[in-house]
Amino acid sequence: MVSSSAAIRRTAGRSEGETRTRDLPDAVRVLLNGAVLVLLWNHLWFKDLSDRSSLAAAEGGSPVTQALFLAAGVGMALAVWRIGLRHLRPLATPSLALCALWLGATSLLSVDPMLSLRRLTLFAIAALLSAGVLVVARSPRQLALTLAGSAGVILVTCYLAVALVPDLAVHSAFDVNADPDHAGLWRGTFPHKNDASAAMVILIVVGLYVAAVANRWLGWAVILLAAGFLVASGSKTALLLLPVVLAVTTLCRLFTGGAMRSLLLVGPVVAFTVVSVGSVLVPSIGDALGGVMRDTTFTGRTQIWEFAIDNILVRPWRGWGIGAFWMTERTMYAGSEELTWVNTAIHSHNAYLDTALIGGLPFLVLTLAAFVIAPLRDLQRVAGGRGLDAETLLFLRLWFLGLASASFETVLYNGNSATCCMFMMAVFGLRLRTRYAVAAE
Repeated sequence: MVSSSAAIRRTAGRSEGETRTRDLPDAVRVLLNGAVLVLLWNHLWFKDLSDRSSLAAAEGGSPVTQALFLAAGVGMALAVWRIGLRHLRPLATPSLALCALWLGATSLLSVDPMLSLRRLTLFAIAALLSAGVLVVARSPRQLALTLAGSAGVILVTCYLAVALVPDLAVHSAFDVNADPDHAGLWRGTFPHKNDASAAMVILIVVGLYVAAVANRWLGWAVILLAAGFLVASGSKTALLLLPVVLAVTTLCRLFTGGAMRSLLLVGPVVAFTVVSVGSVLVPSIGDALGGVMRDTTFTGRTQIWEFAIDNILVRPWRGWGIGAFWMTERTMYAGSEELTWVNTAIHSHNAYLDTALIGGLPFLVLTLAAFVIAPLRDLQRVAGGRGLDAETLLFLRLWFLGLASASFETVLYNGNSATCCMFMMAVFGLRLRTRYAVAAE
């Protein structure tokens, strides 16, 4: 992790001269991490939503995306190798290893193995980049300043895009695969307003970290610019989740007991899941919600969830394979003569359902163990019985944001998602903190 880089070098027993030969200049560290963060936050700039080709099956992937991730992956791999691969050793946990093995096996058993292996490669590179940023950063302050610079690139280009090329930065009635109600909502350089809003929530969290670790004015500049764009994006989910994330993680600073923190962090996620997918699985929950909520369809997502659940039951033990279900010819055209909006959905709007679609119900269990239970345990090992330092709080906020978002968006095992990449970084960061927290202090 960020401070683990310095901590490892202090505890590895290497001579000062040998350490210098394995070091990377600060300029290289900042430029590499800055480029990687911008790539993870947004790599599909200025997408033309009036292009009808976006309605076609997307099995081939984007050559530009593949080239960018491959280049970044090679650069990060070389940097981590130069600094020392041993820095990533704490991430070799049984739970993460089992997830990786199951994901690889189900990719080979996918309904389209070649497609799944390509998507698996993209996700693996995204995971490497998310972990590598923590190793390459020399210190918390350097990470904070790099985050601020990358956030500035995203924010400035988004605002300039709205001002100079609104036809490519604002939703319009000519968007072929978007809700007509989205017209006028800002998306900046992002392919959709939901992508933009998710990134803005991340940038607000980043701004709080920058303000605490590096520079208060710089941090608050990031926060205010990101908040303004978030409001203009009109994303109800992001606007709902942001105060929940900030409130829950703030309470975790006050309550230091493991049981209380676990309840604070897991309780809202369970509640979101019950309100969303639970209303489809259990009719009585849907009826109860109908009595207190004006609209229980979640913008029509209940139909997508029903479609996803039906197809999970078709292959409950091994799933369909990563990237081999949504937006494929099999899903869009097989079994129906009429192309419906449900068939053309790009995901199920629920990460837990999509996890089961990828690798079956066993993979969902493994995912919960690796990405929910293990980070809770790591958090308590790092800060059990005491308050949260700025670094741990950053990872906690990003991790909880991913968990909460997962009830409404697909943010797990999706290398194209900024929330997924920051969620993985948070999981890795909490794990690395258990190894280097004492030395870092």
